Amino acid sequence: MKERNNIVIACPNLSLDRTMIVDGLALGRVHRSTRSDIRGGGKGVNVARALRHMDRESQVVGLAGGRTGEAVAGLLQDEGLALVALDSPGETRSCLSVISDTSMTVFNESGPRLDDVVWSRYEAAVLEHLVEGDLFVCSGSFQPGTPDDAAERLVTEARERGCLTVCDTSRAHLARALAARPDVIKPNLPEALGVLGEADDEPVEAGAGALHRARDAALRLIERGPRIVIVSAGEAGSVYATEGRAHTVEAPRVQVLNPVGAGDCLVAGVVLELARGASLADAMATGTAMGAAGCETFAAGVVDPERVRQLRAQLSP
Repeated sequence: MKERNNIVIACPNLSLDRTMIVDGLALGRVHRSTRSDIRGGGKGVNVARALRHMDRESQVVGLAGGRTGEAVAGLLQDEGLALVALDSPGETRSCLSVISDTSMTVFNESGPRLDDVVWSRYEAAVLEHLVEGDLFVCSGSFQPGTPDDAAERLVTEARERGCLTVCDTSRAHLARALAARPDVIKPNLPEALGVLGEADDEPVEAGAGALHRARDAALRLIERGPRIVIVSAGEAGSVYATEGRAHTVEAPRVQVLNPVGAGDCLVAGVVLELARGASLADAMATGTAMGAAGCETFAAGVVDPERVRQLRAQLSP
């Protein structure tokens, strides 16, 4: 594949992410954390964070509202991530991941409602940063009020600028984005099944028979327009499909601390290699290694480069 100059990440729905460990999570009880972390987040931010751990810089474009938005922007600046944060109404959302015993529970706010004016301004800002030869990533959820064709429009405009496009969103936005024929889409298994009209919930882990169901979903989605479909299936691994052919990549065994953000680390690995002009097989191997390494860390999007190299050596090619 062709080498790409810059990586631009559209992450409209920024968040203030908290991760904590508690003993014996139960409804109706007061819990006190034994460990906690707070940082700016959102799926696109996790991608940028993982890339930076691998010494590759990227540009994130997001919407920041209210005092929470100011805090998110400040935290990301402190972290050294490049962020263009446009003002938006309301308060930027907060998200909470709770680790307890062997289970993970996630609470995600939807984010403040947008209107067409705010979205148009955001869309223009994203496109302002895209030039021919860039790699464009559209990552994460969209706030209420965002047009259903928001991801589709961004991908279409990026493709018209000669950019390689990666789309990692869900629900109606992913369904609409397929018509723009993105180069890569990366839903997890519940998201893929949701687009196919077969899933109602979002478990943290994919469950039994995950790779078989991911293979079927990838082959069905590839018929809807994308050039490459990657369906992640938690600790089982992932499946990628191209032109009706599907390939399975089993995940290496690791000691899982926090699986949240592992899919974003996978995307970061794929993006890292595609930006270098590497093959899809190499990109998937690096992405799988980064996704596995991300499960071993406490905060989402954080990977240890040496651990990534160790896990990458276990995989082919």
